[in-house]
Amino acid sequence: MIVDEETGTVVTSAIELVPLNLADLNEDELLGLFPTPVQCAGALIMARKMIARAPAVLAERSKAVKDAKRDLIIARGYARQRAAGRDAETRRLVAESDAEVIQAWEAIDTAELALEYARERRKSLSEDIEILRSLNANFRGEHR
Repeated sequence: MIVDEETGTVVTSAIELVPLNLADLNEDELLGLFPTPVQCAGALIMARKMIARAPAVLAERSKAVKDAKRDLIIARGYARQRAAGRDAETRRLVAESDAEVIQAWEAIDTAELALEYARERRKSLSEDIEILRSLNANFRGEHR
């Protein structure tokens, strides 16, 4: 499973990331599962590059949530105007069942999920960076 970092959508893949039959692997295949020092350093550079973009991505996604909430307020207002001539409770009920209001609620849900995904991604990248730092420190001692 691969996640598109721009949209957060999951793209399925036929690649098997971790073999389930570890006992059946020979020594060379087992060694192939471990990263080389260059791969660890490259992964650390990539993770740092991605986490450097995190504040901008979080700000963008937070703005999308605020914009979606503002659109909901506007959609509710227009829906209540269209229900003029009725009592306040009926106008509110009609407004909440309006197609544009429902669409605005869905936009809020989508924006909030995208924001939560970005927060979780930043958290996992921070953890990955700590692991990669540790691996890089261990490799430096082993390969002198």
